[in-house]
Order: sequence, then C-alpha cells, then structure tokens
Amino acid sequence: MAGSIHEGKWLGAGMSHVLEHMLFKGTTRRPGSRIDQEVQEAGGYMNAYTSFDRTVYHIDVPNTGAKVAIDILCDIMQNATLPPEEMEKEKQVIVREMDMNVDDPGRRASRRLFETAYTKSSYRFTVIGYPDIFHELKADDIRDYYHQKYAPNNVFYAIAGDVKHEEVVTQIRDAYAKAKAKALPPIVLPAEPRQTAPREIVEEAPIELGHFHFAWHIPELRHPDVPALDVLAVLLGNGRSSRLYQEVREKKGVVHSADAWTYSPGNPGLFGMSAMVDADKFLAARDAMLAEVEKNARLPGCARRAEQSR
Repeated sequence: MAGSIHEGKWLGAGMSHVLEHMLFKGTTRRPGSRIDQEVQEAGGYMNAYTSFDRTVYHIDVPNTGAKVAIDILCDIMQNATLPPEEMEKEKQVIVREMDMNVDDPGRRASRRLFETAYTKSSYRFTVIGYPDIFHELKADDIRDYYHQKYAPNNVFYAIAGDVKHEEVVTQIRDAYAKAKAKALPPIVLPAEPRQTAPREIVEEAPIELGHFHFAWHIPELRHPDVPALDVLAVLLGNGRSSRLYQEVREKKGVVHSADAWTYSPGNPGLFGMSAMVDADKFLAARDAMLAEVEKNARLPGCARRAEQSR
C-alpha cells in the first residue's frame, strides 16, 4: 500500500497519513459506527499506521471473528466514502499531531536525523506532512489519491492465526470479484547520492534531557549485509545485556538511555544509535558510544565483512 514517499506532486502533504485516519470512518456498505461495533462484537481491536513506503490497516480478533475482520478490511480498501465532515474533523486532529511532533523533543530529533541523513531521497520528508502543504489539500485531492493508490493490484493482505487458508483466499477473492486492476504510473524515487563527509546538526531547545542520534547509510533491504547489521544492532543496543547499556549507561553513567537500531526500507536505509543525556554529558556520551562501535568494527568477522564490502 502507498506510503508518504509515493505522494507524487503532493510529496510532503501527508496524504497517505490522512487516509490512515479516514478509512475506518465508513464505506458504502457500513457507516463508521457500524465498523466499530462489528469489530467490538467480534472481540477485536483495529488500528493503522503510516510509514514512508506503506500504510497498514490491521484488525486483531479471535479466530471466531476472522471473517468479519477480513470483510471489513476488504470493504475499506475498496469502498471508503471519506465523508467530508469527518475529513475536516480528522484534519484538525492531524494538525494537533503536527504540533505535538514539534513539541516532543524525541520526535523532533528523529525528524532532524532524517532531514540530515537524506539530502535527495524522499525519506527526508516527514510522513505526517508539513502544515503549509497539508493545508492546501482539498477533499477531492484525497479522494483521487485513494482511488488511484488503493487499486486491487497495489494492495496485499497478511493473515495469520487459526484460520483455514482456502477459506481466507476464497473470501478475499470473492470480495474483489468485481474489482479491476488499474494502471499504476511508475513513481521515480530520487536516489540518495553517496555521502562524502560527515554531516551534523545541533538544535538547542529548553528541554530537560538532550536527545541525539548517530546514523550511517546502509544498503537496501535485500543486500546480504543487512541481516548482519540487524544482529549487530541487537548486540550493541537492545536490552540490558547490550554493550551500550552495560558500558555506556551502567559503567560510565553518561546516558539515561541508549540503543542501537536499523531502519531497512525498500531503498537504502540507516544503521544508528540513539540516546538521552544530560546536556553536560553529551560529549562524553558521544565518545563512549562511538568507542563501542569501534570495538565491534575491530572484531575479526566485522573487519573481514567491511573489507569485502569495499
């Protein structure tokens, strides 16, 4: 399903995120209140999220409610009415989310990270959108985007649990029996040029703790090095037994929290470390965290892998 990088001429408007808010608001078959009621009656829970390269809608239910959940998902993918009055309400909700993103230092730091790491790639634009562009959106723009991107050949379903495969496939096939595939214009995503020197941004604000990130560009998802980087992130900064927790937080005491992570979308992503620190310990925390990366880089397996990747 389409994400924020697929918004074409509306890149930066957050159209995919608007649809995330709108699809459970009603269809030609059932009003939004009925969707809520059916999910609750089935003992389920529904939610959605938007990322750079996808928008995901999910319903968790006991196996007795599987048919209802699948029916609702098939319905909102094809028949959402996007009521104008609900859209205006949700746009105000999204504006408040934008304000919270500005007020939240963690989200601000994350946003600055992607704006700094990517100079040409669409990943540098925030998923939720920018107010100036967002306020230009009209209901028809969002409706057109829905009909274009939510084509049968641009949607996939993932169902797991105590269900019968044949029944699930038959139900989805029947739900799409009258739907036709649509031409999907190719979207050219700008490639991020190779970085030739470090880039850094520091933003000061009246906050209690400092939030900071380090990140390095990594290959795209299918590259054989990516699983190794996932393992490295776990060893380096996932949980109380990790290197960052033991060495940087517990022994040196220069961070309140620290972790390591990989972001692996369809295009080249990032390997990074993040931390929260007192302002007067930032330099010590930075040096200690980078030292842990260097320790891992000197390990025989890591050094050999790095040499092979050159």
